[in-house]
Amino acid sequence: MKNFLTATCTALTLAITGPVVAEELTVYDLPSKYMNWAGLVEAYEAKTGIRPTLDLKNGSSTALAALKLEAANPIANAAFWSLDIASEAKASGVTAPLKVARFDEIPADLRDPEHYWWGVGTANIVIGVNTDVLERRGLPLPTSWADLLDPKYKGLACSMDPTWSGTASVFMYSMNAILGGTPDDFTTGFNFLKAFQDNGHSYRTEIVAPRLAQGECPITIDAEGNILIERANGAPVDVVVPSEGVAAVPLGMGFAKGAPEPEKAADFLNWVLSDEAQEIIARSYFRPVIASAIPAEMSDAFPEIARQVPVDIPHAAANVGNLKRAFTAAVLQGGDVKAALSEIGLAGS
Repeated sequence: MKNFLTATCTALTLAITGPVVAEELTVYDLPSKYMNWAGLVEAYEAKTGIRPTLDLKNGSSTALAALKLEAANPIANAAFWSLDIASEAKASGVTAPLKVARFDEIPADLRDPEHYWWGVGTANIVIGVNTDVLERRGLPLPTSWADLLDPKYKGLACSMDPTWSGTASVFMYSMNAILGGTPDDFTTGFNFLKAFQDNGHSYRTEIVAPRLAQGECPITIDAEGNILIERANGAPVDVVVPSEGVAAVPLGMGFAKGAPEPEKAADFLNWVLSDEAQEIIARSYFRPVIASAIPAEMSDAFPEIARQVPVDIPHAAANVGNLKRAFTAAVLQGGDVKAALSEIGLAGS
């Protein structure tokens, strides 16, 4: 009888008030599968009853554009994005400093000395391959960036569009250094980016990892974690570490200037650096910035990197906006590489 009365009271309460709904915390984020943002959200909601938002912007550049548009009346409390975009956000005046508790444990090159942005994880940008599709076509796995320009792979590769995706903007920026270019002359990198499209490959304003798993794009350029999580879920895909080297996309957080819920936001941003959250990141095959949080069984899950080219985050932030304009002109619109780079002062002497 007591159990019946309890159940009846609960049912009546739900009928009157409705189910308990978590408090929402607006955060402009990358896609829910990226670095397992959805897993982080679920864990934080279970812990606190506060649910950070999912899939609001789906890309670093779009998140920054939204913060700029809303600067006079902020909606978001924070953003999760690539750190070159976070640095650009600082310069744009749409973020504010916040010293998170474990700031000093983050590698120095992944944190802003003035506390406007800080890393939470990284992922090397590599080549993803659908082994089933390539085997059916009688094609060997590519082993280098140069291989992607071989006509035998014509039209098989996809990358996200650098004007849309933070990961792809790091790829756009870093290919120049990987292939031997200099900070004041991006001709080498842009010649590759243009040749990639000229070989029938595509730059997409969508996440490419599902297209790799489905075989629509049997070769992709993506963060290693996006490929490895598809493999862990049973897709016939694998990671190729290009012989010329790779760069890592540094992913992190920023605190929005004028955040409508600053205390809630600060609590969440601190939690993302906790061992609990950093382990969730590691288990999604991204590399957490707090290295001690990587579970022992995950230590061998990441591919070995022979050559990693560092990303100069301040230089990238200062130039990536102009490089996107040059990319649009020279690659997406089929213009001249030297002319597009000369216009922004990055064609060398």
